[in-house]
Amino acid sequence: MASARDIERELESFYRDYIDLFNREEVEEFLRYFASPYVSISGARGINVIANDAGHASDFRRIMAALRSRGWVRSEIVKIKTWAMDENVGMILADVIRRKSDNSILEEIRACYLVRREAQAWKIATITEVKPPFRGPGDIAR
Repeated sequence: MASARDIERELESFYRDYIDLFNREEVEEFLRYFASPYVSISGARGINVIANDAGHASDFRRIMAALRSRGWVRSEIVKIKTWAMDENVGMILADVIRRKSDNSILEEIRACYLVRREAQAWKIATITEVKPPFRGPGDIAR
């Protein structure tokens, strides 16, 4: 059995790979990091169950085009905190900066993910943004 710390290191590696694929806009590979379906939870939009099917790739391409139209060129991880909840379930809290081509900050995001191991691969089951001034799980400073 893997230790909690081993699982937490796996989760951190998973998240770093996820952001790398996001930055490279490798849509099909990126979407493999999500369960099918997965859930997006927002205070403003409520609960959104996303099928993560073939149509999702075109939706994601539109999202990326919208980000690029606002000047986005890459996202950088500022902070990651992971928690093992059992051998096949974990939580990730991440602070990410989205940068423009002049290296200025487009936006800063804190997101919380519940992930589940499926067929030996971690998958995002839920995603939600943690809005300032709230800190989210672990009460970790921004």
